[in-house]
Amino acid sequence: MSKKSKNTEPETAENNDSAEARAHKEAQAAAEGKNRMHYEGLGDAWAVLTGQNPAAIMDQIVSTVLHEGGTRPSWQWKRGSTDHILMAWPQDQPLRASVLVTGEEGEKLTPISAAPLLDGLPNDLMVDGVHPWENGMGANVAVSMIEGKNPMWFFDPLYGRDRTDLTPGVTHTFLVAGLAFAIRKALLDQMTITQGPQYEAYAEQWLEANPGKGRLDVPPLQVDVSDRHMIMPGRNFCEYQMRAVIEEVQDCQLEKMPVKALYLTFPFENRQPMRLVIYASKMVLGDLEPEAGQAIDAYIWLQGRIIDIDEGPQQ
Repeated sequence: MSKKSKNTEPETAENNDSAEARAHKEAQAAAEGKNRMHYEGLGDAWAVLTGQNPAAIMDQIVSTVLHEGGTRPSWQWKRGSTDHILMAWPQDQPLRASVLVTGEEGEKLTPISAAPLLDGLPNDLMVDGVHPWENGMGANVAVSMIEGKNPMWFFDPLYGRDRTDLTPGVTHTFLVAGLAFAIRKALLDQMTITQGPQYEAYAEQWLEANPGKGRLDVPPLQVDVSDRHMIMPGRNFCEYQMRAVIEEVQDCQLEKMPVKALYLTFPFENRQPMRLVIYASKMVLGDLEPEAGQAIDAYIWLQGRIIDIDEGPQQ
């Protein structure tokens, strides 16, 4: 509960307008993705995939990946005389634990970072910008979805490989996937709108159709969202709130954690639809049993990388 103001004067219409204006600005800022930060950590992702405290199990994860994992030619690159190899495990799943190892050519390779590796769906997207992480081995990448609109951000675990190609204005095919931090059945078929341009246009029409009524008589605008597909910026870059209808469900597994792969499509008026697979662990799903045709609300973290040119089996 917010603290009460010491001002005991009755609230005026002007104060009401100011409060509504502030609320509108805050909602608009959220929709435009303002006030977000580049959070450089993978703890939340590891937690929902393992169901455990990441700090307590990272040594075990790294050891397992290095001992039992594999790699691909497209997950290997060289910078100067330094070799970089991404190892991933398990080899037969679309959702893996990965460890990046580096070392001078011919010398022992040392693990330097570990990240969940999500196989995504191909989408042609234009690079808008890049925010490299301090460790230099990962980055948040912005891609343009619609000209003139705010870009979409995702984490690139293969930034070390991709970085020379991530030139603003250049279009690549990216593999894009999401990891659910929270998910539920879509609870509401209608959204109540009481402010903003859409509401203002509706209020004007309502007042014209109801002579003698005032502004305070205008009822809230009810918008049917039962079959809508929406994706809006979350707290941090690469995090999004979304609503969509599941098209297909597949089962996969990361060690002992069952995971559902949910396939979604987000249509656009002036470009090809975005195809997305969302991985939702049993820890996040709880008792929810997702199925095709079901509408869901979710809070997700996006990951993407330039498409791997060799999609053969891991070595």
